[in-house]
Amino acid sequence: MTLRYAPPFWLILLALMGAAVAMADPVRAEVRDDDTVIYTVRKGDTLIQLARDYMLRETDWKEVQRLNRVADPYKLAIARRLALPIRLLKSRAASATVAAYRGQALAMSGGTPPRPVAMGQTLGEGARVSTGPASSLSLALTDGSVITLPSNSSLRIGRLRRFLITDSIDYDLMLESGSVRSRVTPFRNPDDRFRLRNPIAVSAVRGTDFRTHFDTTSDTARSELLEGGIGLSTATQSESALRPAFGAVIGRGNAIAIEPLLPAPQVAEGAGAQRLPIVAFTIAPVPGAVGYKLQIGRDSSFVDVAEEITGTQTAFLLPGLPDGDYFARFTAIASSGLEGLPGTIAFRRRLATATEGAVAGPNGYVFRWVGSGEGTQHYRFQLRREGANEFLVDEAALTGSSIILSTLTPGRYLWRVGTTTHSAWGTETDWTAFESFSLDE
Repeated sequence: MTLRYAPPFWLILLALMGAAVAMADPVRAEVRDDDTVIYTVRKGDTLIQLARDYMLRETDWKEVQRLNRVADPYKLAIARRLALPIRLLKSRAASATVAAYRGQALAMSGGTPPRPVAMGQTLGEGARVSTGPASSLSLALTDGSVITLPSNSSLRIGRLRRFLITDSIDYDLMLESGSVRSRVTPFRNPDDRFRLRNPIAVSAVRGTDFRTHFDTTSDTARSELLEGGIGLSTATQSESALRPAFGAVIGRGNAIAIEPLLPAPQVAEGAGAQRLPIVAFTIAPVPGAVGYKLQIGRDSSFVDVAEEITGTQTAFLLPGLPDGDYFARFTAIASSGLEGLPGTIAFRRRLATATEGAVAGPNGYVFRWVGSGEGTQHYRFQLRREGANEFLVDEAALTGSSIILSTLTPGRYLWRVGTTTHSAWGTETDWTAFESFSLDE
């Protein structure tokens, strides 16, 4: 047998990150330092005073004077709009904090190798984050916005700062590969800026909930707007406004094709309590869909994503999901690759007790069951004759997983087990289905 070297996940990821940056359009991919902030002159302002209070060097007023063609730096017309290069401006650093993650979620900054993230870890400008297969990562920004990367995605933090002169945020993020969902806090300041780039397009955000994808294989970008508004632009096409419930596909030629998003799928089976060993959902088919996606979240905003499945079938199976209170979000995928509007339900995961049948023993008939799930459990055993309403046996507060009955007479019986579980989610009682049992002469 020949053994082959399998490089660590972070080495593969580092190579993919480099490839993504190499393919990026230099005009659109990079966060540029020649961007400007527009400042509206107020009474008493002078270029000298503005430079002293809000610029990195007191002499920077000269460049602002030249750029804006100001005749007298001591005389500025009230309400005049000045373009101020951001590289000249004082700012306070903002940050991105790891709010939730699962699987292989990595971060790198300052040229260090990628390392697993930690809850509460703070990231700043220049950091890169990424996710591997069956993984996700959510970052909370200083203003309350949340960005979530699903599996196989990579994002670079370009700018995270607040300018002193306008007290406005300036966030600039770069999706290098994969997908990201952004829930952006509505702007409080008209000068706030939040831009999400990919190698071929820029999304200028105005307080919104939207998804962005970039496929490095086909050089195709997709955006889907759920709420609010965004403006999309490319190197060859000026900004196009995207309305809620619409998506855009941007191909190699940088043309922006806009189409309505598919409606949210309707859940046919799976709402309520999920008690079997395998969690199962079924959704109704959506006309025009070529695939479907399911996400399981521990919160209604899906900051903490527990599971994610994408496929062509309308049935989803999830083994091994721990007990808890969850949310399930379903979307349909169009032939263009655009992911549709989400449909979300809440459900409870409580593993139920399973019965193992009745067998003859030396001291009578033994009825066995297996308790599952988290918390402290007590059992209640009930048995009655088939067709009867009253129970012959009704034993409560059992702590074991079996009971022996030695006085049964021939006939056909029905029995079941109730489980009362005391856990972090409260006290709940669940019953197994009735099992039939025959005792011959």
